[in-house]
Amino acid sequence: MVEKNKLSDNFKHYVNALMTGNSYFSGELIYKYSLYILGFIHVILSVVMLICQSYKLMIANIAVCIVIYTVAPKLVKKGQLLSVLLGGIFEVIAMVTATILTIGWDAGFQCYLFAAITGSFYFPFIIKGSKRNILSLVLSILMIVVFFLNYILSSMLNPFEPLSDVLMHVLFVVNSILALALMVGFSFLFVWELLSKQRILELQNEQLDELAHKDPLTHLYNRRSMNIKMDERMLELKKTGRRFTLVLGDIDDFKHVNDTFGHDVGDLVLTTVAEIISRNVGSQDVVCRWGGEEILIMMNESLESGLLTVEKIRKAVEDNVCESENGDVRVTMTFGATESIPGFTIEHLIQQSDDKLYYGKRNGKNQIVSKFPEGYDPKNA
Repeated sequence: MVEKNKLSDNFKHYVNALMTGNSYFSGELIYKYSLYILGFIHVILSVVMLICQSYKLMIANIAVCIVIYTVAPKLVKKGQLLSVLLGGIFEVIAMVTATILTIGWDAGFQCYLFAAITGSFYFPFIIKGSKRNILSLVLSILMIVVFFLNYILSSMLNPFEPLSDVLMHVLFVVNSILALALMVGFSFLFVWELLSKQRILELQNEQLDELAHKDPLTHLYNRRSMNIKMDERMLELKKTGRRFTLVLGDIDDFKHVNDTFGHDVGDLVLTTVAEIISRNVGSQDVVCRWGGEEILIMMNESLESGLLTVEKIRKAVEDNVCESENGDVRVTMTFGATESIPGFTIEHLIQQSDDKLYYGKRNGKNQIVSKFPEGYDPKNA
């Protein structure tokens, strides 16, 4: 029962992925399974022709079915998709014309021409390098011409092997259902293909955006993006007076980590610290790799409440253990924090945080400095 529910959930997930264009199939695979479906339709038509005692058309459908299941897959495997497409189109034209001339127009075989038109737009779309628009237009015009030529021929000539009205009605219903099913299938696949390509483009755009705005190692904002975010926040400060806090953090003795354990471990430490900080800040806070092992945090809150968050980060970094082949690595961080002040430039606020960070580095490390001791002047430090 559990396995059945699991299969059901997987199937629903798979169908949803198809509907949203998140699943992708190669052109070869689509052609391969389309051939199987087309061959199955000819099997059905062979049985129908047998029932109608139209043995010549039955043999013709069986012959086409054999070609579809033997020759066509080999062409697909060789990548000759255009040949398969053109062969399929001309097979439809030949079969429709032959059946109309043999048993008559009212059997509804001309419906397959409309299905072929939808297919002529879909299948060229998935062939790389094909002139899609021209090929689809030419094939569609060809279908329309064949449709009217068959209509003219059927009005001028009597069928070679006419069937009873009952059988003609049955054939019309069967052919209409099959042709409509093909049209719906091709249309769905066409829309799915467009959604799939759109999804791929969206992912590519996301990756480009990631490269443009994020640090490739830590996936934090890069310096350029952070400057834009800070400028926006300064404009908001001028308009609303709502203050924010800038925190500049630096990993203590990071050079020692690189020299002792290697740069790969240093990168691991950086990414781990970035994850810890990202995990502990608020959803409206912005975290940036400011340079080297320095991380700048713009917190959407006052200095007082921001310091509680920074202390949580400091403690989490101190308690964390980075496991490596050369042994466990522990690091600490020192932070300088400054609350925004109306009238101060962003450069001045960053400089204040940097001065406080520098003071913390010189006086014990692994701490948060939000103000200087009385009488201390960073300019004279």
